[in-house]
This record gives sequence, structure tokens and C-alpha cells, in this order.
Amino acid sequence: MRHVSFVLLAVGLAACGGGSATTSTVPAQPIAGQSEAAARDARLIYVSDHANNLIDVFAQGRLRSTIASGVSKPVGLFVDASHALWVANPGANDVLVFRRGSTTPSETLEDSNQPNDVAVCHDGTAFVADSLNLGGVAVYPPGHTSPTRRLEAQQSGQGGIEFYVACDDAGNVFATGIIGASPFAATVGWRHGRESGYYLLQPPASSESGIKVTGTRTLLISTYTAPSQPALVEFTEAGKPIGRAIHTGSDLWGDIALNGNQSDIYGVVTAKDDVAVRKFPGGSFLRTYTNPNLTQPEGVAVDPGD
Repeated sequence: MRHVSFVLLAVGLAACGGGSATTSTVPAQPIAGQSEAAARDARLIYVSDHANNLIDVFAQGRLRSTIASGVSKPVGLFVDASHALWVANPGANDVLVFRRGSTTPSETLEDSNQPNDVAVCHDGTAFVADSLNLGGVAVYPPGHTSPTRRLEAQQSGQGGIEFYVACDDAGNVFATGIIGASPFAATVGWRHGRESGYYLLQPPASSESGIKVTGTRTLLISTYTAPSQPALVEFTEAGKPIGRAIHTGSDLWGDIALNGNQSDIYGVVTAKDDVAVRKFPGGSFLRTYTNPNLTQPEGVAVDPGD
């Protein structure tokens, strides 16, 4: 998982601890006072609970249900165009796919390289960021449960490992992680999802944390604007700062997610066992998502429900 990789590579970011709690699967039910149709259409917020081996499902600000079937040390999450939830599941070395409203996976992708994050592109191809062994990004075309190829990031003749991955509507793929003979934080891209299109984005776009692509093909990256100043910064896909950023206080966000109209940004704050929500751009604080049992959140995803 991501925190183990940090320790092994001694990159200077402290691994976030957790604990344990007793949890149980809660069946999905309509929220009180809401029709079943309205409940189905409600926006869902998914938060992976790494320590408790489950996914929390929030609706209208409340914990609505949990998903635990097959879930083991979950990290990055993604919701695709058909509202299916994809879970990077390093404890079982696989990626799970759950249809909206289901607590049982409909599909399992094999990945023995400790998947840390997953993104699904416009054509249904899944890209999985791997944080162990082979590293890089595993590529799963539609219908494939094993990778058919890999995207590798290299510098000074040495590869690396990837923590987070994102894809735009043109099939360009981006990942954050650690690469090089003397490992350093990096953000990399592959034009049209091809190894031949690999390139390294220059600082200050370098990051080991969350990355997402907006509808206008810009990159939102959780990084630092200066030493010890965590922020979420917007870049072009070439890595040039656009001039819009929000500071996240003392908290470096891990995984990040956007709401349907991309006006709100969700950031995982593992050290505080919650997910913070801020306006983007602007940065005004909106709320947090947590519950008394949530321990070591690692991933977040938003299903707009429309």
C-alpha cells in the first residue's frame, strides 16, 4: 500500500497510522423521509476505510451503508460513467467493481503489484496505479481481468512506482508517484495512453498524492506550493500552472475527487480520519465526511447520481 511504499523508499513523508474497529455491513436503505426513487438518484460519496476493510457510502451527508464483500485494505476509488464503483484493493491484490447499490462485486481484476488507485477512461479501459513490484500503470481493456500491457515511468534509466492515476476524455493518462535511480516525487503522462507517449511533468507539478482531470482537460494535483504548504493546484496537461490553487491548511490531501459540476473538491485527510470538501476555485471550506468508526481513510469518489 502507499504508506508502506513511503517507508521503504524513505521519501520523508510520514506514514499515517490507523487502528481497528468492529464494523458490519449495513444494507443500503432509503434515507428517512425520502422516496426510493429519490434515494436511487441521490449523490453518493464513497470513502475507503483502509484499516477496517470496507467502503463507507454517504448520501445527503449521512452514512447510508457500507460495502465489505471482498474488500481488503482498500485505497483509491473511482466511479465510472455507468455509476459503477471501482476499488483498488491491495490487501487482496485485485481491483473490485461494484454496480451502484450493490454490496457484492460484479467483477474482479487481478493485480499482484499492490494496486493503489484506478481510473476508467472514456472507452472503458481501466488504468491501475501499482505501488509494488513492477510498479507503473497496468492497462485493462474492456472485458479483460488481467492487464494486457503496462505504462512505465522512467528517469535516469530507472523506473518507479505509481500512487494515483487519472485519464482525460482523449485517452491521455497521468500518474503521480516516485521514479528514478535516486527516487523522487514525480507526475508523469502518457499521450493517448501509450508507452511511446511518456513524458515527465516538471516541478511544481511533481507529486505523490491525488490527481484528477477536469472537463476542460486541466490537471488538479494535490501537492505543495512551497515547503510545508499543502495545496491543490491546477495545471495544464503539459504541467504549466494555470494560476488557480487552494491551500488545504496543514493537511496534505491524498486521494481527491470532484462533484458532478466540478465546483467542489473532496480530499482525503488520512491523519484526521476524514474527507474534507472545499469549493474550487476559491477554497472555502464546506464540510467533512467521517463517522465514529472510520479509521485510516485512503480513497474518495463521488457518484453524482444523474
